[in-house]
Amino acid sequence: MMIQIYLIVFNYTISLSKYHDLVLSICLMDNSISMLSTNILELRDALGLSQKDFALLANISRTTLGNIESGRNNFKISSLDGILNFTSIKLEDLSKESFTPPKNLRERLMEKYKIEPSVFVILNEEPSIPYCIKYKLLKTNFLDLPKETNQIIKFFNDKYGWTLKGNSLHAALKRMSDLIEIQPHPNKQSTNLYSRRKLV
Repeated sequence: MMIQIYLIVFNYTISLSKYHDLVLSICLMDNSISMLSTNILELRDALGLSQKDFALLANISRTTLGNIESGRNNFKISSLDGILNFTSIKLEDLSKESFTPPKNLRERLMEKYKIEPSVFVILNEEPSIPYCIKYKLLKTNFLDLPKETNQIIKFFNDKYGWTLKGNSLHAALKRMSDLIEIQPHPNKQSTNLYSRRKLV
């Protein structure tokens, strides 16, 4: 038998199941939507999923996920349910400024959903470039010394069998200016060198 949880609001008893959005809104009152959006985007990077695939696995529309990730307020708070259920992450944790995705989250979910082929197949596809950089490349010392794009592509191909495109890799590295330092090659025109940004 389902236990009903009630809130007393202006002397009215309100069923939690009926006013789910209200309850979740209260949970988020003290946290900025932009923080939640940043954390969900980081969560997707940690899963190595495209926006399309993450929306599919979280059982929400791609438009809704786009609204959530961009910090727009025009989405129902209950839209987060699919993300929370799929990843088993609590809303309270996802709303914190200190949030970091659980270690090896992609691998843990692959293990969890290995008996669900429709989910496992998606999780087993070649991951997104942000995942490749943040959760694989930067976990090694490979970028301690500057490398060209073709060297980074070879690293992924040799180690994981992943085939990354040069232009897409460059664009992703350029967006990660807080993690990656980019400098022109001293001897080759129109060529960049990429290295791990030193912590100040």
